[in-house]
Amino acid sequence: MAEKLACPVCSAELTFEQILGRLESDKTFDRLVAISVPLSSLVLQYLTLFTPPSQRLTNTKKLKLITQLLPGLEARSIHYKGRDWEAPLANWAAAIEQMLTARAMERLTLPLTGHSYLFAILSGMTNKKEADAEAQREHELRTGPRAAGVNGPASVADLVQAPTPVPRPAAPAPARGGMSPTVRAMREQIAQRKGGEPK
Repeated sequence: MAEKLACPVCSAELTFEQILGRLESDKTFDRLVAISVPLSSLVLQYLTLFTPPSQRLTNTKKLKLITQLLPGLEARSIHYKGRDWEAPLANWAAAIEQMLTARAMERLTLPLTGHSYLFAILSGMTNKKEADAEAQREHELRTGPRAAGVNGPASVADLVQAPTPVPRPAAPAPARGGMSPTVRAMREQIAQRKGGEPK
């Protein structure tokens, strides 16, 4: 028979196991609250997905489920399908809200028996993020760095080393009447041969 102890506040009889259980319960909930108060509330709502119909989830079951989640919540990562996945708290909140929405739309088979569905959502979020980052890297490799301005130097060094452009000689101004010197000379020669004045 378990030894009975008296509560120092109300004198109620308690077993040593009950006292230890209460201490463990308080410690577990303290760890959960320390992570994030809003997220802690979502986690407690998530636990209702494990409740059988017309029954209540026992404190022992709640503590077991929370204890299973705490390492991942505290580390911001989970181990699933043989690898570690990044799982920031924002992803935990979004994943749980997604599951609660699925329950409201009757798209979730209840009661849940484990955390596989939650972990699948979390790993899917990280997988999408990694795929997007990889696609961005491949795009940058294909396109290369963006070129500098088309008409300007690529850098200060290019500007210093660039040769000074040589200006082109200006075209000779046309002679009077809009006639070029060459045409003018030819006409003068023709006129001299004919004995007339150039026009």
